[in-house]
Amino acid sequence: MKFQYLGTAAAEGIPALWCDCERCRKSREAGGRALRTRSQALIDGVLLIDFPADTLKHIYDNRIDLLNIRDCLVTHTHMDHLYPEDISMLQPGFSHAPDDYCLTFYGSDKVGERIAGPLSRAGKHGAFREVKVFEPLSVGKYEVTAYPAIHDPGAGPVFYGISDGEKRVLYAHDTHYFHDDVWANWAATKPRFDLVSLDCTNACLPLNYVGHMGLAENAQVRRRMLEEGYADENTVFVCNHFSHNATHVVYDDFVPIAAREGFLVSWDGMTLTV
Repeated sequence: MKFQYLGTAAAEGIPALWCDCERCRKSREAGGRALRTRSQALIDGVLLIDFPADTLKHIYDNRIDLLNIRDCLVTHTHMDHLYPEDISMLQPGFSHAPDDYCLTFYGSDKVGERIAGPLSRAGKHGAFREVKVFEPLSVGKYEVTAYPAIHDPGAGPVFYGISDGEKRVLYAHDTHYFHDDVWANWAATKPRFDLVSLDCTNACLPLNYVGHMGLAENAQVRRRMLEEGYADENTVFVCNHFSHNATHVVYDDFVPIAAREGFLVSWDGMTLTV
C-alpha cells in the first residue's frame, strides 16, 4: 500500500496567514519540509482522505489527476479538512469530466449535510455515502471502518481504519486520545495496523484542552497499541497535523524529538510504502 501525505498542517498552515511568531518565521526561512499546507492524504493514488481548500495546490505539486480518483473519505466538516465550494467545480462548465465520472464522498451525517448543496450542483459527477462508526464499508478495493473521534461534535468527526486485504492503515485526525469505545472495539475485532498516523497538533506543547493530541498523547497511544497487539515492531508510526502554536514544531527541530518516542514526522509530499 502506498500512502502519501499531501498536506500536514492544522487549519492555519505553517507558516500561518498573517503570522510572525517564532515558529512561522523559522519555517518560512527554512522552507522545504518546514512549509505545511492543510491536511490531506492519498492511498495508492486512488483513495483520497479529506478535501481542504489546498486540494488544488496538492494536485499541482504532486501531479495528481483527480479524474483517476473516485472516492474521498472525509473526517469532519471543519474547513481545513473539507472545502465544499470546490465540489461545485464538478458542475458542467466548470469542469469537463467524462460522462461516467463520479466522485463519491464518505463521511458522517454532518458531512452529508455540509456538502449537499455543492453535490446538487455537481449532478451525476458527485455523490455521498454516509459512514456509521464501527461498521466496515467497502470503498473500491478497500475495507474502511470509521471510528468516533473526540473532537467538535458539531463537525461530525470520525477517523478511519483502511485495509486493502493485506495491509491496514490508521489515519487518526482530528481527535483526542481515543474513546474507550474504540479500544473496546479493537479488543473484540483485533485489527493489526501497519501504518499509524496520529494527530500531533500540539507537538511538544502540553495539552490543556480536548479535541487534539500532542507527542505525549501520541506516545501513550503507541504504547497501548503495542501492548494490546494492534501494532508490532514493524508498524510505522507517524506524527501528523501540526499547528504553528505548538512548541518545537518546526520540522528539523521536531524530527529528533519524535524519533525518541518511535515516530516519524510527516511532511507535505512524504510517501510511505507499507
